[in-house]
Amino acid sequence: MHLRPTIAATPLTPSSAPRFEPRQTATPIIGLAPALLEVIEMAEKVADTNATVLITGESGTGKELIAELIRERSGRRGQPYVTVNCGAIHESLQESEFFGHVRGAFTGAVERKIGKFERADGGTIFLDEISEMTPSLQVALLRTLQTGEYSPVGSSRSQYCDVRIIAAANCDLAERLAEGSFRSDLYYRLNIIRLEMPPLRERMGDIPALSDHFAKVFGELSGKPGLMVSPEALRLLAAYEYPGNIRELENFIRRAAILCSGHSIRPSHLPPEIADVSPVNTELDGELENFQSAKARVIEQFERGYVTTALSRCGGIISRAADYAGLSERNLHERSSATGSTPRAFVIPAGARVPLWLEGRMASGRLA
Repeated sequence: MHLRPTIAATPLTPSSAPRFEPRQTATPIIGLAPALLEVIEMAEKVADTNATVLITGESGTGKELIAELIRERSGRRGQPYVTVNCGAIHESLQESEFFGHVRGAFTGAVERKIGKFERADGGTIFLDEISEMTPSLQVALLRTLQTGEYSPVGSSRSQYCDVRIIAAANCDLAERLAEGSFRSDLYYRLNIIRLEMPPLRERMGDIPALSDHFAKVFGELSGKPGLMVSPEALRLLAAYEYPGNIRELENFIRRAAILCSGHSIRPSHLPPEIADVSPVNTELDGELENFQSAKARVIEQFERGYVTTALSRCGGIISRAADYAGLSERNLHERSSATGSTPRAFVIPAGARVPLWLEGRMASGRLA
């Protein structure tokens, strides 16, 4: 079973509020990060139009789920939805895959092939990793965007399609423009509505909910229903920077669910890159690190993880987090500033429902 990365939206728990699930097998959208809620709000505003949408962001941030949200909220919901990973198609086959070919178009073309755009007619096509398109395919796509027309490979006749295009890129297309590897006219055609997906390191407050969700999913798959993430493991997860974003967190929990023998994920079940954020590693470039610098580094790592966990569990409310941590509000604020854990990144937006796991702790005073 393949699970795509989860992205942020309003709810955090299955029972607290409606969750967007684009289709039965899709991963639900989870989270409360303000930056992600802004993306979702904009996606819903433009969903029921025919405007082309460009979704940008690092790999593993959930661009495909935003594309599904747009499609699901549009008038094309019941029509074909075709997804294409442009980087996974060999350059010599891209035009044939997108626009099809006629019999005899090239050696081996023994029969007519229907392309992705013809299959998506009347619906939506999602073009992932669009920066990997060949120059010739970029020209052909530009024509389709402008007129709705395309020509199968080997044919002199034009065909028309009514397709809504959503594109995604995990690189800076402006740099590709400067390099000359991506056409400026195509970029401006695609960039009518642009949605920028923030990386996980900018929405650390969503890590507890995401971790709980993945633990539940992989716990069920591993025959361990009710699997949970221990507070100790969560502190380590909250201290990591996630270059691979949500997909990396998903893989960490998947691994831990397989390795744990009980119903709680512990630090020992996490991979070395997380578990080794500790005093054990005292070498830099093969040499013994200076004692004071090693000590300062370990303390900084601990404080960042602890403060992040405290703020995330308390919805970014400094007074509650300070009470939880046994620190003064001023002291916690100074530590959060020093570690880069900005309280506003964890604040629950106005109008959003407080998730049950946090609501219960607030009511009872049990914030741990």
